[in-house]
Amino acid sequence: MRHSAPLAFALVTLIVPAARGQTPAHPPAPLTDVAAFAVELDSLRRAHHIPGLAATVVHRGEVVLSRGYGLAYVDDEVPVTPDTPFWIASVTKTFVGLLFLGLEESGEVRLDDRIASVPEWTGFCGWLAGSGIVFGRDLRCSAPITVRHVLHHTAQGEPGTRFSYNPILYSRLSRYLEHTYGGSVREVEGRQNRLARLVDARILAPAGMRRTMASQWQRERADVFFDLAQGYGVEDGEFVPRVRPERHIAGGAGIVSTVEDLARYDLALDAGRLGSPAVMARLFVPPTLADGSASPYAFGWYVQTYRGERLVWHSGWDEEAGFSALYLKVPARRLTLVLLANAGGLWWDNPLDAAQVEGSPFARAFLDHFVFGAAPAGDR
Repeated sequence: MRHSAPLAFALVTLIVPAARGQTPAHPPAPLTDVAAFAVELDSLRRAHHIPGLAATVVHRGEVVLSRGYGLAYVDDEVPVTPDTPFWIASVTKTFVGLLFLGLEESGEVRLDDRIASVPEWTGFCGWLAGSGIVFGRDLRCSAPITVRHVLHHTAQGEPGTRFSYNPILYSRLSRYLEHTYGGSVREVEGRQNRLARLVDARILAPAGMRRTMASQWQRERADVFFDLAQGYGVEDGEFVPRVRPERHIAGGAGIVSTVEDLARYDLALDAGRLGSPAVMARLFVPPTLADGSASPYAFGWYVQTYRGERLVWHSGWDEEAGFSALYLKVPARRLTLVLLANAGGLWWDNPLDAAQVEGSPFARAFLDHFVFGAAPAGDR
């Protein structure tokens, strides 16, 4: 079934906090830019063929923008609100990186464990290496690949020597957990696997994320499952429904959430409520590669410097399910953007060996409004 692009439907909440603290390297954007940015988001949504978009901006511990645009269900004209659940795709990795750091600190896992110790690794690795797909290139199955290498996406080639984003290998982390805790790796495909339970207990509950599922089979959050936005593809300028994602959390993806809940997550991260000071100090610190350079990826987060500003972020894109996402933090300013979409239009084809969030027109608009000063749309 095909659908014409809908008219925008928007709900907006703007909360303007008092500006305090030291003067940053770039002068802060005027608070009126919140409203201007909110308007520009809808223009970008339409230009990138997204039926529904949810957005939040957090600044210095305050939610300054929380808004829904367009439709969660095109047929029924159900509007997107900040409380609409979306499949967040690879933004899930931010939860997994944080979880593994906490589990290492408590002695429950060891990041230097060999991933080859997990049952079924040999067959899986042989298949991936011989598949011809990019994530299997130069994958050396007999190499000493560790959990740390998988978390940092430094598993291909000589482990630890170069960065190459590999979501398929990341998905093996759930099997590592099942094996480490004494279960069968097949339990990973169960209705609520070990990774889902740990994410729920250690991150979702402490952050107060009541509209988020680490597994789509949690009975107590059935409303989240049934309220999940419909994902869409775009064919000949029309929206085409995609197959609903009904998957376990494997490491690389699996979480369903809302921008309201992700704002709660962001506030809890910045307040240090989801890990010890030692864990939080490591979360955004990437490893040093063999050539002495810093990798662009830490524990579930890309890390880069753009125009003198340090940025940490993660994107999400699931073409098959029809969803995309962007979670971008500017730590020095305590500034965050979260966008969730029910089509692939947030994706900008970031290279597999680099961090280039400036390739996203949504990210550039956000940075121009709130960090560098607004530039004419045609100059971005």
